[in-house]
Formats: sequence, C-alpha cells, structure tokens
Amino acid sequence: MKNRSIPLSSRAWARLRRVVQILFLALFFWLFLKAEFAGQNHLAWPVDLFFRFDPLILASHLLTFSPIVAGLFWALVMVVLTFILGRFFCGWICPLGTTLDVSRRLLFTSRPDQGVAARWRRGKYYLLIALLVSSLLSLNLVGLFDPLSLLYRTLAIVLYPAFGYGVEKAGLTLYHLGPPVTYVSEPLYQFFKATLLPFKPLVYLLPFFTLALLALVVAAERVDRRFWCRALCPLGALYGLIARFSRLRRRPAALCPDCGDCAEVCKMGAFAPGMPSRHQSAECQLCLRCLEHCEKGDRVSWTWASKAPRAPLDLGRRQMLTAVAVGAATVPLLRLGSLARRPDESLIRPPGAQNEAELLSRCIRCGQCMKVCLTNGLQPVLWEAGLEGLYTPRLVPRMGYCAYSCNLCGQVCPTGAIPNLKLEVKQATALGTATINRTRCIPYTEGTDCLVCEEHCPVSPKAITYSEQEVVNVQGERVKVKLPMVIADRCIGCGHCEHVCPVGGAAAIHVKRSLRVEM
Repeated sequence: MKNRSIPLSSRAWARLRRVVQILFLALFFWLFLKAEFAGQNHLAWPVDLFFRFDPLILASHLLTFSPIVAGLFWALVMVVLTFILGRFFCGWICPLGTTLDVSRRLLFTSRPDQGVAARWRRGKYYLLIALLVSSLLSLNLVGLFDPLSLLYRTLAIVLYPAFGYGVEKAGLTLYHLGPPVTYVSEPLYQFFKATLLPFKPLVYLLPFFTLALLALVVAAERVDRRFWCRALCPLGALYGLIARFSRLRRRPAALCPDCGDCAEVCKMGAFAPGMPSRHQSAECQLCLRCLEHCEKGDRVSWTWASKAPRAPLDLGRRQMLTAVAVGAATVPLLRLGSLARRPDESLIRPPGAQNEAELLSRCIRCGQCMKVCLTNGLQPVLWEAGLEGLYTPRLVPRMGYCAYSCNLCGQVCPTGAIPNLKLEVKQATALGTATINRTRCIPYTEGTDCLVCEEHCPVSPKAITYSEQEVVNVQGERVKVKLPMVIADRCIGCGHCEHVCPVGGAAAIHVKRSLRVEM
C-alpha cells in the first residue's frame, strides 16, 4: 500500500489551524454570552456545548456512578476523532490553549524554552490517574483542573463582571461630559448593553483567588511554551493516551540526523530524548509548526499509513502506583473535618441539588450556573462545604434570591448536578426555611410596621404572614403592630425575603438549610 500523505501546502495548513483556533475561541465566548436571561425562561442555545464534548468530564461522571446524562456521551465523538487524528483538540480547538498562545504573543518576548515542562511532562498523567481514582471513590475534583472549567469559571467570576463594571463606569463618566462626547459614547454604550454587557451588574465571591489561578497558568508561559498543556493538563493527558494509537502519523517518525529544526519550533516538545529522537504522538497537538518551518524542502508530511515504531510512553510503575495511592488517599484527607455530612445551616444549594453527597460527586465547578443566575444569588463556595466543596454553587440570599419563575441553572448544568426541573416542580422544591430574628426585626424591636418580607414572598398562599398585636414602641407608647411570622410548611427557602429585608447588615430574616432538606 502506498504511503498516502496530506497534500495541502504547509502555509495553508498553518493558516487553517490558526483560523480554526480563533473560530472555536469565538464560539466559546459566544456561548458564554448566550448563557444569560434574555427575557424568557428558556435558553435557545446549547451553552454547555464544549462540556458535552469533554471526555474527561464523561470519564469522571461514569466513575462516580452518577445517573447517566445522555448529553455527555457526545464526548465519544472526540475520542473517536482522537484515535484517527491524534491530539488535535489541544492545538485546534481548546479555548484555554488558544488563550495561552495569544497571551504568550502579547505578554512575553520570544525566548527558548527552559526545559522545565519537558522534565514535568509525566506530571499530567499522574494527575489524571489520581483524579480518576478519586472519582472512583466518589470524590470528583476533575472540574478544578479541567481546562474548560478553569477558563469558564474565571470568565464568569472575574473577567466578565470586571468588563461589565468597567464599561458601566466609563459610560457614566463620558455621559457626565455631555455633548459632543455623548454623541459617540451613548450609541457605543447602548451597543455594548445590547450585545455584551450582563443582564445586571455582577459581583462574585473569590474573585482574586480565581484570577490568581488563571494568572499562574498564563505566567507559566514565561518558563516554557504551553507549560500547562505539556506538564499539568489532565484533559491533555487523556487525549495524549488516546493519541498514542492515532492513525494520522508524522513522517519522518524521528528528527532528521542532519537537522534539529523541528525540535526548535515545536511548542509541545514532542520529540523524545535520545537517539533517534522519535516523534511522540501523545505529546503532539498537530499544530503543524514543523511542517510550516521546515527549510529542507518537503521532508515533513503527515500520513495515514506509517509503520514506523512509536516512541514509548514510560510512566514508571512506581510512579503510577504512587499516583493511584495519592488519588485514593486524597479522599479521606480532604474529608477530614469536612462539613459535607452535616452541612452548615447557611449552605443553601440550588433547586433540586439538596442531596449534598450527590452534588459534590457530580459538580464539575464550571461556574455556568452562577453565570446564568438571574439575580446573581448563586456564588462559589470556599470552605462552607469542606475542602471538597470548593467552587460548588451556593445561594447567598443577601446577594441575590432564587427567582420563583426561573430554572435556568438546571438548564445549563452539563452533568445534572443541578437537575433540570420543570418550573412547577422547581417552584415546589424547598431549598431551606426562613426564620425571623426578633432581635433585629423592625416590628419587634421598634414597634413599627414593616411587611417588606411578606410583600415579596412569591408562594401562594404566602409563607410569611403576620399577627396584629399590641406592643410598646421606642417612645414607650402601646401601639398595634403587624408582627411577621413564617409558616414553615409553605416556605421554599428562595431567599427573596432575606434579600429585600431593609435592616442593614445581616438581615432580620434568614434562610437556613432546613430539616426537610436533610430528610
């Protein structure tokens, strides 16, 4: 059989790869923007599309024995394509990889690699093994390291709110300058408002910690090109393991004896040390830079029928066993002192996600539920659910309530950690129970009517009612006041009452995780 190679010119392939990278990054941003309330309680676009095609998320989901989510099986398409083409996702599709390429070009001067990523190359495989082992033992931490979750989470919690705040402040400043500045600034502001700005100003917890994580990934580009992809990314490791058996192969299968240019331009360091320096399909992301920069004619090509031996992937038996042990040991270590079995009373989970163990085992910490939340009430968890609960969603009623006519968070969750409940079911689902602090409530402490909580209670019949009683006000007069009270059996814990409570600081009415939720 003849050796069939790809006939397209090297420059054309390089341009095509860059265009495809930009298009997929634009698609990622576009779907991010579409995860937004647009006047209707239904999302018209599959905003979780990238997560559906993530085989690492599928693997962890299956290993935790979570209920099957059919949408995640689209990831098998990427598995099949990787068996055919190799680790093309990292070089052509991955939005974080494209972000790193752009960041390196904009922020850092070109310089030779320091060789650190090459020495740490096996680290991503050990991290992958540890994560999958811990998933098998019901501890799902994949979302903390998955590149899609990492980038989306940072966009949702830090960059998008900061962008919205900056545009709002700039628009207000320019507006105060008046004409003729406003002739330009106002149409521009209205354009941003209609296309890019969030539905309402957003504020999230953990912004600096979240930004620092992405900043470290970007800063590592200063050490070596694609440091994250080469040394740490577990999704890249999974694709690398599959790509070892890909049909599409580089020719020649090793560096030419009289030339080492390919090793110089390869940003993934995809050539094994030693003689001959074989091309490692597990590390190659098919960027085709070696094809583009080959100055020796047409030596480099890509073929479907190479019979050359593949470079071995020796991870070391002891190191692999250590990775397995670390993954297993992580489970009890992270759960020592964990609050997961007896959650804090203020840890209010999204609707339908009241089973704490199930939420922790299914949540991939992507931040999509927080991005789409209509009121900005869903916030990332730091310590409230123990170490294993980092970045899982919680409702903070003082920042935003669970809107009675909204179930968008369940629509965007790719793993079903927040179930996609029908609206009528969601409206009857209890998140917690409101309780009144009589030492802070205005009618109880000042003897003055205030029924803001009762007026905003969305359920029917209302869960907050009142009894008219005679009390002594702050002037010492006996007056009749309507004292609010909560009917626990009607309360769904949406937090609307706590959000609108006019008492400064801690509200006089507080939603707590109720016994009904735990039962």
